[in-house]
Amino acid sequence: MPIQTVIVDDHPITLIGMRALLSDNPKLSIVGEAQDVGGLFELLGRQPCDLLITDLMMPGSEQVDGLRLIQQLRRRYPQLAIVVVTMLNNPALIGSVLKLGIQGLVSKRGLLNDLPKAIGASAAAPFLSPVFRQLLDLGEAEHGKPLLQMEELSPREVEVLRLYGSGLTIGEIALLLNRSKQTISTQKISAMRKLGLDTNAALYLYIQEKGLT
Repeated sequence: MPIQTVIVDDHPITLIGMRALLSDNPKLSIVGEAQDVGGLFELLGRQPCDLLITDLMMPGSEQVDGLRLIQQLRRRYPQLAIVVVTMLNNPALIGSVLKLGIQGLVSKRGLLNDLPKAIGASAAAPFLSPVFRQLLDLGEAEHGKPLLQMEELSPREVEVLRLYGSGLTIGEIALLLNRSKQTISTQKISAMRKLGLDTNAALYLYIQEKGLT
């Protein structure tokens, strides 16, 4: 029996590309498509599925962030094989996604070559696009140790990131928490260093992915 496959992306062109790429694979049968999280869960509720190929971030959906989406899929459908297709380029976030037991993490830039390889992989030995492997290697080399995850930050560091992600400035956070601006700045910098984030843009993406806002 062909592997019953569902593909999900909020960009119609990407969906068309994935469908065309997978249509030549006799081992697969595309049984459904969705463009948002709501449509995905509605589809999975009525259509048996062996393999899900999904984008990580789909703006406009009720789902807060991509990591929570994968976590929810894991809880509801523990036997479902999942391949994530994304433009993600942050080592800490890549590590977080890989910890969720997915079958593959594919860069949209390498979709043509990498997606078939990810489909042939397994959760025990997931496929990772070369660009992501390089990012992980660089991240660990720069910091001398594996990148930490949010759960390994101090409660105060998490608190600062949450408030920073809500749009508050360092000064406003200091006033709200009754700490000095220097203390808040130090805690923010410390958290970014642990997570392997070197810019505020990367920090905002991480906060979004973790649903801290």
